[in-house]
Amino acid sequence: MTQTSPLIDPHTALGLSSVALYLWPVILTIVIAAIRWRSLNHRLGFLILGYLVCMGTGALVGHFGFVVYWLHFAPTVAADNTVAALVNAAISVAVFGTVLSIWPVLWLSKLLGPRIASRLEHC
Repeated sequence: MTQTSPLIDPHTALGLSSVALYLWPVILTIVIAAIRWRSLNHRLGFLILGYLVCMGTGALVGHFGFVVYWLHFAPTVAADNTVAALVNAAISVAVFGTVLSIWPVLWLSKLLGPRIASRLEHC
């Protein structure tokens, strides 16, 4: 019986998955904040709420199991299947979560932006 090393070290894959899962909400929120920075009234609030919106969307995507198999290979050991499933799930949550979070975060930036002058006149 011969044993070969797994395709990806499980510890490394866990680290990369964690980075992918926690970094994409930060990047998306910062990009939208940079685009709408001058029009945001509550900038810190937007950064915090934007991150939380992205994390919630990612949790929903992960909960409902939108997994696309990005990695296709013939596993050499049983641990390769586990590592591939972990990496596929993390990539799927990051990709689908990013796509599905764009509009809610843009909407949040409009909510925290300046009020239209016509609204203020009616008050």
